[in-house]
Amino acid sequence: MAWAASWTSPTKSRTSGSRSSLNRRVKGARGPGPAAGVRLVAFDLDGTLIGPDLELDDEVVEAVAALRRRGVTVIIVTGRMHRSAEAYARHLGLDGLPLVSFNGAMVRVVGRDETWWHRPIAAARAVRVLDFLAERGLEPLVFVGDALYAGAPDPDRDRLYAHISGVEPEHVGDLRAHLLGPPRLQPTKMIQVEDPGRMPGLYAAARARFAGELAVTTSYPFFLEFMHSDVGKGLALARVCRRLGVRRQEVAAFGDGLNDLDMVRWAGLGVAMAGGPPELLEAADRVVDGPPGLGVVRFLEENLLGGDG
Repeated sequence: MAWAASWTSPTKSRTSGSRSSLNRRVKGARGPGPAAGVRLVAFDLDGTLIGPDLELDDEVVEAVAALRRRGVTVIIVTGRMHRSAEAYARHLGLDGLPLVSFNGAMVRVVGRDETWWHRPIAAARAVRVLDFLAERGLEPLVFVGDALYAGAPDPDRDRLYAHISGVEPEHVGDLRAHLLGPPRLQPTKMIQVEDPGRMPGLYAAARARFAGELAVTTSYPFFLEFMHSDVGKGLALARVCRRLGVRRQEVAAFGDGLNDLDMVRWAGLGVAMAGGPPELLEAADRVVDGPPGLGVVRFLEENLLGGDG
């Protein structure tokens, strides 16, 4: 995993750019103009609010506070495990609000022991994922709620995931035996860490093998992620909005990855980061140029905050 070295020693990347260059309308966009009437804003974290340094800029924190002063509900919708994402949510002042984690497999309230939604993978299907990966000489990380398990130690993989999430796996030896118990465990999500150069082939094979059985997506270019088939960021965002009484057309959603695609499509105003995959850029109403964090702040200032950022 020599490729992983560049990801565990990130440098902060920021560009200034003119304000007019930092957000642009997509040709043929389906949505309205600037986001009048938005009552809820959903943000992805990695690649959207935070960049390679994995830190929230002060400007982002202030922009979120400005949205909330205007009565806008702000939530995080992320592929991260809950305990990894909750620290960012609390830094943003989102205590008491729902946090969508694990790409939508879990919704819990920030700062409370209150779960709105949890849809794990059945143990038998999780074992099929283990078999699929073992055929290729691979072994995943397995999340059961906020517990993280791995089979044998893999220093490069473990270091990479801990660098990104702040969480180290518990090594259990035989993952199959650990899942089948007793007690029988149902994973919230499974992640395979793989060389980005090999990921397209692995992703295509996984999608074909588990079509109709599991949701399969990517987030970072080296993470292949498996969830229950009834899981996705868009599905989770829709459920949260129904519970909060917010209509689809009153929602703005920001994301940068393939796992954000259904959320960006679902929201009344879907906003993609310029470095995202072609499918995401095509689905978005707006595209934000500039770096994660700062580019989003500039977009908010121009379209939602009206100079109150």
